[in-house]
Amino acid sequence: MDAELTPRESTPCTITLLTHNELLGLFFRHFIGDHARLNVALSAPKKAVLEDTQLFLVDAGQRDTEALTTLLGELPSAPVALVNISPEQAETLIDQYPNIRGVFYSHSTREQLLNGIQVLLEGGDWLPRPLMERLLGQWRRMRQLAETKAALTLREREILSLAGKGLSNAEIAERLCLSPHTIKSHIHNLLRKIGASNRAEAAYMLRDRLDWAESCHA
Repeated sequence: MDAELTPRESTPCTITLLTHNELLGLFFRHFIGDHARLNVALSAPKKAVLEDTQLFLVDAGQRDTEALTTLLGELPSAPVALVNISPEQAETLIDQYPNIRGVFYSHSTREQLLNGIQVLLEGGDWLPRPLMERLLGQWRRMRQLAETKAALTLREREILSLAGKGLSNAEIAERLCLSPHTIKSHIHNLLRKIGASNRAEAAYMLRDRLDWAESCHA
């Protein structure tokens, strides 16, 4: 059975397709227009159309990542779905724009498009499984790093922060009024906690988390 968008009893949703591809616009009008009001913008849409849109479909087929970034930054806060997007582009843009709720690759079928749009209009997300798995992997790594941060003592955080700035063990010891042996012992312990082979790797793994507000005075 073909997928269909469930008709709304009240005022139908407005879906705006942003594309320079007239054939793609006609395709969406033909397959989706019977189930929801579809505005096809082949260039810059009118402001009234933008403000009345519940879902933006952005055609990435003829735009590079920089052009897509510019366009996405100009859109209102309504949910966005990327159409004809490559996996690499999609992953990069999703990191920057949390309002991207859907992704349709160029080989997506009509059924996938209709099912996905229905889910998006109902407030859900529609992402290809490989992309979802990569995003989940990133989330797990971020969670692991957050747990690692909590596991480090304040002194270990301070030493790692200084090591990340390029200071040697002797320089760190002098800065913190500790012995080089103590610094070496702290670094050994924090490397074990993080699972890094050396302090450079540890600093790289936690490169976004080295600017801790807490400091040690012991």
